[in-house]
Amino acid sequence: MCSLRSILLIQCLLFSSLSFAEVQILFEENFDSGELKEIPGWGVGYQAGGFVGVSTDPKEVLGNKGGSLKATYPKANGGIYGWASFDMKPYNTYEVYVEFHAKMPKAKEGIKFLKIFGGANTTFGLDYTGISTGKGSMYQVSFGDGTTTQNDTQNVINFNGAHPQWIGRSHGTAVVETPEKKGWTAADWGDSWHHFRFKIKFNSVDTTGGVIKEIHDGAYYVEIDGKVFVNATGLLNRHPSNEPIRKVAFLDWSQNISEPFEIWYDNIRITLGGFDESNRPVTTKAIIE
Repeated sequence: MCSLRSILLIQCLLFSSLSFAEVQILFEENFDSGELKEIPGWGVGYQAGGFVGVSTDPKEVLGNKGGSLKATYPKANGGIYGWASFDMKPYNTYEVYVEFHAKMPKAKEGIKFLKIFGGANTTFGLDYTGISTGKGSMYQVSFGDGTTTQNDTQNVINFNGAHPQWIGRSHGTAVVETPEKKGWTAADWGDSWHHFRFKIKFNSVDTTGGVIKEIHDGAYYVEIDGKVFVNATGLLNRHPSNEPIRKVAFLDWSQNISEPFEIWYDNIRITLGGFDESNRPVTTKAIIE
């Protein structure tokens, strides 16, 4: 006969297994092969004096072994000097979870960093200007509230909680939490690796009976090194005509680059249904449906 404690343990393990099973890993890469591998849906490139490749120098790798994605940007006025992205079109989804480690070891500069492209876009960028908390800082989520078909950076959620009305149409109904009440500053980078986790959900649209009804269920979540900077739900963040997520992009555009800089990524993982909480090591794979 099983004790109550045994039964509860079995139920807990079963629930945990089911929870992990609901998370679908679309793509993950640890760069430990030491080269840019051809992975379905994954593309990397560079131009105009930039460079993107894999480093196996222990000084440039998370945990000092394996590999990392290393990008270098030149001193320049502005442009796309390097890119890495994963194709999301096969999944026909308005929601995605992204996590990775990153390090900006020397000069701190601005870059798109992580951008979700689709009919509606969302940017988790590193500041180009330095006017707030220094170049290379992250202090807001940029998106559009769906007022028009073009949704990119018309609206923002500030990490410090300021100007809550800037979220646009869902102000007053959305729940926007910014627990840290401050941005991730340029100084916070230091010379260390940092763990980033992002949730992106574009709001649903109900067309039952041929009538368009926008559902206030858009969401953003930003976590850095275990600290939650943004947890926003109940948002309107796309136009009803906007198509699903097209790609998840890293690196990308930079401008006002006062000196050459580097940025490194490692252990990238893109999932549906939630973050992978199984503590399973990141490998190299992609699933194309």
